[in-house]
Amino acid sequence: MKFILPTGIGDSVWGLHKCQAIRDAKDPNGPIEIYLVGADTGIDSRALDFVRRFDFVNHSAMKSIALHAGSMFRPDGTYNYIEDGWYEFDGAGTEKYCVLIPNAALEHGIRLEDWLPHYEINWNIWRHFKIDYIERVHAQEVYDQIGPFCVFYPGPLNGNTRDGHNRNAIWKPQDWVELGRRIHKEFGLHILVVGAHYDASYFDMLLEPELGHEKSYWTSVIGKTNLGELWALTSISKFVISYQAGVGIISTYLGTPTGIFWRQHGDSINPHVLLTFDEKMASAWVPPAILKAGTHLPLYYGKSSVDSILNEIRQRGWHEAPAHSVAAPAGI
Repeated sequence: MKFILPTGIGDSVWGLHKCQAIRDAKDPNGPIEIYLVGADTGIDSRALDFVRRFDFVNHSAMKSIALHAGSMFRPDGTYNYIEDGWYEFDGAGTEKYCVLIPNAALEHGIRLEDWLPHYEINWNIWRHFKIDYIERVHAQEVYDQIGPFCVFYPGPLNGNTRDGHNRNAIWKPQDWVELGRRIHKEFGLHILVVGAHYDASYFDMLLEPELGHEKSYWTSVIGKTNLGELWALTSISKFVISYQAGVGIISTYLGTPTGIFWRQHGDSINPHVLLTFDEKMASAWVPPAILKAGTHLPLYYGKSSVDSILNEIRQRGWHEAPAHSVAAPAGI
């Protein structure tokens, strides 16, 4: 079966949770082909590397199509997606693609398992997610160099300034510095900063200059890891604090205590048109077992503070998590 999913790591993974059930209903034991919307460059190609790490995905590629129905935005301030279902995009009438856009449900606060409820959700797809042993060895080498650490993913420059969840810098570089200082002082942890090469400008231009003498316990690997190395690092981290993106979404799924920042409902992430999501979206994709375990923490720009985050870390005991091993299996 051929599936079309939204591009981006966080967006594509939500659809993957039901691909197997849909395939089993329509084409039992058939191959699963995943097509992500976009071009095979930059952010898009990184998402392609991501879906290829699931062993039930037989083929993956990019495909340039429109997932919006007419106008890009709905009057309620959400995206105007086409409906989930079967489409022919090649003109010959021979190729049909199952388009899955779980974002449409999640952005309205509908839980992932309640999206297309007649297909069973598989929360256990992480047993099929591959992080190579050598990628885990790389993470262990970083741990051996800097000692126990937590991970920060501050996000991209644009998303923290002009257009994104932290538009207008509600959470400032100084807040990251202060959170890191308090974590280091109270818990003795090193701060490891992660991200892709396109995330470097925010850290290099705005955050790192604020560190001063605090720099001694900060290490940046932005742009220096592939995806396997990235999540191998988060898997041996005490916890992750993340901008809303695939970094924190996947670390949550892989079981690392993770706090993810979102924008409050009604406060647009777009400076030109209302674009806002139900705040329940922050947890609507999280498995019930992870919610029960307390390793998922939704954070909101303008609500969450350094003090409130630290209180949550203490109360949940994230700083006391046992040391991880390089041999830990992926997806458990």
